Amino acid sequence: MKIAILALSALPLLAQLPAPNSAGVSAGHDILTARNLEASTRFWTTLGAEPAQFGTLKLMKFPGVLFLMRQAENKGGTEGSSVGYLGFKVKDLKGSLQKWAAAGISPLPGATAKQVFLKSPDEVKVRVREDASLAAPIAADLLDMNVPDPAAAQAWYAKWFGAKLVKRDGEEIGEIPGSNVHFTRATGDTAPTRGRAFDRVGLEVKNLEAFCKGLEAGGIKLDTAYRKAANMALAICVLTDPWGTYIELSEGLSAVQ
Repeated sequence: MKIAILALSALPLLAQLPAPNSAGVSAGHDILTARNLEASTRFWTTLGAEPAQFGTLKLMKFPGVLFLMRQAENKGGTEGSSVGYLGFKVKDLKGSLQKWAAAGISPLPGATAKQVFLKSPDEVKVRVREDASLAAPIAADLLDMNVPDPAAAQAWYAKWFGAKLVKRDGEEIGEIPGSNVHFTRATGDTAPTRGRAFDRVGLEVKNLEAFCKGLEAGGIKLDTAYRKAANMALAICVLTDPWGTYIELSEGLSAVQ
């Protein structure tokens, strides 16, 4: 955790996060753990991320969301965890596939003209759909969460993070600016994300100290209590949702340009 916090001092070089919703919540910095930073960096850069580095951590930016990457062993990819895949949209899927193929990245079986799945070197599953209306070549779209009761999970994210339930492309989405959530009914047991290649979801929150107190007053146990990082205008707290997804809340990234 300490390393991840220190890495955020490099973030002013990156990008501005989306405006928060009515609950004061938007996308923050998702944290990924890679066994081989070079291979993982190559994969995400080929998809369209812009890389930066701070110490031993690799940072990647897509429109509206940040990835913090660190090198370490992990417990496996997204398969079998509470986060099934990361979703992206591209402006031109056919052209993107041609570019990715040249770099050795091929879609998984079952691809269509409008949707493909890929896997990162650390087995993080990635869904890519075409959206010709995009202003950028690629943008982060959503997280797919495997839960036993999608309706209960939707209600939980709506209550605590202001996720607005919308129907889009035939899917029910919990809409959080820059960090939409698609809930899928799990067909078996799922493992927590902590310690896996996709380690945690990052959310940026206004008035984080009061927000964390509200979580605790509502019976939510924090894994890491609210605290301010030394020598920078940044605060965090960390929790795990009822289905095993590790979540890091931050305040301070909204000023990132």
